[in-house]
Amino acid sequence: MNKKEKTLLREKCKIIRNSIDTESVSARICETVKNWNVFASAKNILLYYPVGTELSLLDLLKVSSKNFYFPCVIGDEIYAAKYIPSEPFITGKYGIMEPAGERICDCSFLDLIFVPALAVDYSGNRLGYGKGYYDRFLSGYPSVVTAAAVFNELCFEKIPAENHDVKIKYIITENKFYDVR
Repeated sequence: MNKKEKTLLREKCKIIRNSIDTESVSARICETVKNWNVFASAKNILLYYPVGTELSLLDLLKVSSKNFYFPCVIGDEIYAAKYIPSEPFITGKYGIMEPAGERICDCSFLDLIFVPALAVDYSGNRLGYGKGYYDRFLSGYPSVVTAAAVFNELCFEKIPAENHDVKIKYIITENKFYDVR
């Protein structure tokens, strides 16, 4: 699949996503995640701040026994910043909200990384936003558990993948968990 075809698929997925009740489905997925054994055993978790109609996992921040981090983009790389409830988020690159605190370069301490995705397939391939930030970031931490929370309508049998794309290990929808390792 060429770049133009991937761009068209991204646009199609955004149209589908925009037709879904994001708030309701996000709440259902967060409740499911809270009962997931992998989440229960994880101590240090990287979330992402949702943009527009992107699925929101922010309700997970209510779980006080966890340390949460958010990605921060500096140049072409992702770093992590610890979420501290009493500190505000600031607007980062691409208008995405991120914690204002210190940027952490070595993220090998993370137990679980939630990766944003427009769509996924049942082999663990993820359709992102086309800049490759997460692929570069995840390639440095192959042993960390990765998961994508996506709308059921955006799970496909096969989506295009390239050699540099890093597969996720779990998919979580409003209907089901998929272990795609």
